[in-house]
Amino acid sequence: MKSWFPFILLLMCLPVHAADTCTAKWPEWEHFARVHIQDDGRVIDISADGISTSEGQSYAMFFSLVANDRQRFDHILKWTNDNLAHGDLTLYLPGWKWGRAEDGNWKLLDMNSAGDADLWMAYALFHAAERWKDKHYRILALAMLNNIAHREVVDLPGTGRMLLPASYGFALDAGTWRLNPSYMPLQLLRYFSKVDSKGSWNEISLNTVRMMVTTSSGGRVPDWVLYGVDKGFYLDSEKGQYTSYDAIRVYLWWAMLDQRDELFAELKPYLQGVAQFEIDNPALPERINVRTGEAEGSAPIGFAAAIAPYRWVSHQYREQIEPTLDDGAGYYNHVLNMFGNGWMERRFAFKRDGSLVTGLEKCSR
Repeated sequence: MKSWFPFILLLMCLPVHAADTCTAKWPEWEHFARVHIQDDGRVIDISADGISTSEGQSYAMFFSLVANDRQRFDHILKWTNDNLAHGDLTLYLPGWKWGRAEDGNWKLLDMNSAGDADLWMAYALFHAAERWKDKHYRILALAMLNNIAHREVVDLPGTGRMLLPASYGFALDAGTWRLNPSYMPLQLLRYFSKVDSKGSWNEISLNTVRMMVTTSSGGRVPDWVLYGVDKGFYLDSEKGQYTSYDAIRVYLWWAMLDQRDELFAELKPYLQGVAQFEIDNPALPERINVRTGEAEGSAPIGFAAAIAPYRWVSHQYREQIEPTLDDGAGYYNHVLNMFGNGWMERRFAFKRDGSLVTGLEKCSR
């Protein structure tokens, strides 16, 4: 009985639903793959001139892992390796943007990395090694984690280690750095501190919480944050005036944390209280001013799915959202929908140590 106790606690933290999804097909994943993934594994953002990004590749790897779709996982990984990482992900972090250049050729347009994509890709590779019993995924994951640590992690004076959004371009001057709160899902950092105990991942997770506690206002987390040697963390007046397309993921990542993680409770007072996210306000805005709380615009359809776990955790309220979006919904809406709905449907969850649990794994217990 004791061996089942942690699993029972995990189930208690998950949302309730009627259908058993342990062995069910994932229609939204199949739909996303049909609309946005080529046969060779390239993930296409149709709404942005058909470009591909390392973010899109990494998210698709995570979702194919959840769906137990190894064939697509391997195709996505190979395309990423061959086209975004100069043919060797053990040496190079993937460039973030690939598309049609001015000369008409399709190629890597920006070789700078994207920290969040790199974290999700390494995370998916570690779990692919466990799921499909292939050590080569783990070798690649460890190499990526080492590259992230050396190229994207900075030692902020007076605070310590922190993940930059990319390998370069975010150290604004000798004493100022630009950071993105949505780029550091705490469950991923928790997991990396487990598989790389000598790394600085736990320190980064604590500093991530410190950043959000310091810069949030009335539960509103900014899209971007600055860190100054003499100021610490503070609002980015150029890019951080709003909580919007980037920060919407902060609420998603937090809600999907294992509720026994002390960081879940520590962040709760600083992420709740956003009037527009309350259950009696179904019309989500596109963006909210961090300082004033003033809302603007109408949110895209994916925001409702992204906020669904947040509303469930906060109010046990089940969002009435479309399980599958239409073809024209766009890449980002589909991604948010699969994260939000996938978690609500118990297709995946995160343990206290950040490791992944999927429907298939739960059925095998």
